[in-house]
Amino acid sequence: MAATSLRERSKERRYRAVLLAGMRLFAEQGYDATTVAQIAEEAEVSTRSVSAYFPTKLHIATASSSAAADRLILALRSRDEGESIVDRVVQWLREEPAFVPEEEWRLRAAMLERNPVLQGSGPEDSPPLLAIAADAIAEDLDVPPDHPGVQITLGIVAGIVVRVELLVGSHREDDETLKLIHDALSGAIDAVRRSSRSSD
Repeated sequence: MAATSLRERSKERRYRAVLLAGMRLFAEQGYDATTVAQIAEEAEVSTRSVSAYFPTKLHIATASSSAAADRLILALRSRDEGESIVDRVVQWLREEPAFVPEEEWRLRAAMLERNPVLQGSGPEDSPPLLAIAADAIAEDLDVPPDHPGVQITLGIVAGIVVRVELLVGSHREDDETLKLIHDALSGAIDAVRRSSRSSD
């Protein structure tokens, strides 16, 4: 049991070394200019080890965001009856710093700032999140999932999530920032709700 635990910790350390090395290099020299060999050298592992943890460079670049998306999926699926999607998204944002260490958050923000094409991207990770979020939004708006208001609101939520990943330092845990997000998201959804009702 102890040997297994030691191996798991060792694997986790190497995984994080590759993840942080990749994001650091993507931030410093750009995604396209960075090679797997450079990431391996920065992480002090073999190129084979890099490929064992991450099949492609894109998997390295999107791993942190994909993990956050998985947590958001869980948050949306576990909504209490009557709980609004706004409250659930803001609660998810409030809890995210506990899962993402400061260094990872800082490197992710710098990487996304340097490489805008990576914002909101991910290998096959977005579709389930979008579908689950669309269902939650439709329930909130009391409209069918294919209603235009759902897609508009989905775009607003997705935009906020992407922009939050670019926040650095104390802003990621700042109550005023979270309140601003809550109010902006609530206002947008209320506007879509009013428009949807008036067009019915």
